[in-house]
Amino acid sequence: MEKSTAHWKATHPLLFIAGTLMAGVIFGSLFFTQSPRPIDALVIITFGCIILQSSLLFNCSSLFRGSLILLVLLSWGVSIYLATQEKNLIQLPYPVHLVAYCRNWVIQKINTTILSKEANGFALALLLGVKSDLNKELLQAYTQLGIIHIVAISGMHLEIIFKNLTRITKWMPRKRIFLFLELIIVLTGVWLYTLMAFGSPSIVRASVFFSIYFIGKFLGQSSFTLNTIAGGLLILLLFDVKSMENIGLQLSYTAVIGIHLFYPLLNKMLPMDNPILSFLWSNLCISFAAQLMTLPILIFHFHQIATLVIVSNFIMVPLSNILLYSLVLLVICPPLIGLPFILGQCIQHYILWINASILFFYNQPISSSIQVHFDKIKMALYYGLIGLLHQWLSKKQSIYLLYVLVLLVGYYMIKLFSPI
Repeated sequence: MEKSTAHWKATHPLLFIAGTLMAGVIFGSLFFTQSPRPIDALVIITFGCIILQSSLLFNCSSLFRGSLILLVLLSWGVSIYLATQEKNLIQLPYPVHLVAYCRNWVIQKINTTILSKEANGFALALLLGVKSDLNKELLQAYTQLGIIHIVAISGMHLEIIFKNLTRITKWMPRKRIFLFLELIIVLTGVWLYTLMAFGSPSIVRASVFFSIYFIGKFLGQSSFTLNTIAGGLLILLLFDVKSMENIGLQLSYTAVIGIHLFYPLLNKMLPMDNPILSFLWSNLCISFAAQLMTLPILIFHFHQIATLVIVSNFIMVPLSNILLYSLVLLVICPPLIGLPFILGQCIQHYILWINASILFFYNQPISSSIQVHFDKIKMALYYGLIGLLHQWLSKKQSIYLLYVLVLLVGYYMIKLFSPI
């Protein structure tokens, strides 16, 4: 057991460090209710460094040293919580004038090519996160159908920017100097768009993820998705620990983790040779994997389940991707023989058709939400069951189904004999 734990830590270093620090932050938020002082964080960090140095000087067993490292990381997580109550640990300057110029340029191009107020407001919300002109009934319809993430700026938007930038730069020579230039171009484009979209926590998470991935690729490092996700979490802990309380960021992280864990398992359950059916099945698996992990967070915060969430995501995510690609093409389209205006009018009709379809399904009785209440204990139980389900699907061992049964029986036995 010790060997397997040590091997896991060695192959998942960022996941182990970021997860332990996050546990320390949660511990600090639960037990340090009085006004903390930054000096307390400095004392904890110094004490932890002394303990780590002592464990290296003396001939300690690997189990004892591993326990010390775990305790020190937990204490450092507490120190991060204590030190970030008044301001973030690290602060960077914000390029206000550059961001404002780029935003105004994009908004002006959208305003001159998409003339319908409804379509214009939807395009600005989808591309830049400007929701001031978004139809309130339409926003409620997207929320009730469980596809509000389409309107919110998220990693889906940034992935399109990232892929298109890499498609452009892949024609550059594969020499070191040009690879470094490609790195600068891609990261500049990614972070400029992130700042233009107001730097919401969910898109910052995606920007950090793509940055770590691309820098690691430039340095020739092997990529591992969970380590990359954990690296982003680690950076957010250092720069803006309070953003971890943002619902959008929580949903963004859990969706990515769900897709990473469950999508490969679900997709290979039904292999298909037909490319169209394969695409549809793949899209369905991605939607289901993401919803499987984000469901308890949505219920915990909003106390309801969208009945058509799987169906609406299965249909709308590909359609919204087409719209995003079209909007990006519109922004970069040169002003030749009225081409931007023609493209803008096509996008306008497409947006109006999508919104009319959404409102139609929203007004159907089947689209009404189901009221459900989730507390923290039920959320922990849900994720425990999800973890056991993943182990059963990946290892094909029935013992994990027995664990599921024991967990459910234990929970309901406690509920049965607990006072009302």
